[in-house]
Amino acid sequence: MYAWYHVSMTQNDDSWKIWDDMQSYGEVLYKRATGEAPEMESSKAAARRLKKIVKQGNTILDVGCGAGHYLRSLRNAISVPFFYTGIDATQFYVELAGKAFSNDPNASFRRGDIEALPVENQSFDIVLCMNVLLHLPRILPAIRELWRATERTLLIRTMVGEKSFRIKQVREWEKEVTGAEDPLFDADGEPLRFHYFNIYSERYVRWICSTLPDVANCSIEQDRDFNPKALTTAHWPDKTKPADLTKILGGQQVNGSIIEPWAFIRIDRS
Repeated sequence: MYAWYHVSMTQNDDSWKIWDDMQSYGEVLYKRATGEAPEMESSKAAARRLKKIVKQGNTILDVGCGAGHYLRSLRNAISVPFFYTGIDATQFYVELAGKAFSNDPNASFRRGDIEALPVENQSFDIVLCMNVLLHLPRILPAIRELWRATERTLLIRTMVGEKSFRIKQVREWEKEVTGAEDPLFDADGEPLRFHYFNIYSERYVRWICSTLPDVANCSIEQDRDFNPKALTTAHWPDKTKPADLTKILGGQQVNGSIIEPWAFIRIDRS
């Protein structure tokens, strides 16, 4: 999820919560949800994994559901009927998801905070959280909250590497600027516009798993389950093409100069 925010020296702890201003990104997700744009490779990969464990009548919670584009992949891959609930912090995205799946009686969407989910303990068989944690300023409370909602299996996709990095991806200016004012950084050297793009070490992720109650299994699998050709810009009409698409270098996904160590984290309850 690629988003930007103008930060001041007086930013508060919620300054990273900027998705309400990213309506254009929501429209991209809506096109994915309705089939006007390609499915995300990561959503197809998640659906292939869940296909193996979803049983008839299971309940699935998707945290960070966007416009419902993950549900499109789940419906395409999983033949048995299941109940789906999507939660997102951005009301505009929730409304788009409701519009995209208005004819799906077994799907519902609501607004909610990943650190304070509006659900009961262990109320969903399967909880899904895709491409969200890397954009948070912290992940420990989020993972613990996701696990609280999980009855059986939690599936997360985020970046997991050998070491942990706190990354702010700085947005370059879009139009030519003149004058002496710094267009990228404030007086303290902080970026004026950025989004988090964090990487966490496998050691740290496994430590988090060790703090969760009733864990039977915690596995971390590098995500190489994608079609490199599907990640090129050729699949997008020029008028709808996102500005920041993942590229492939040496068989690995790359964002600018950063090799993205995407991984699926699966946690099963005992």
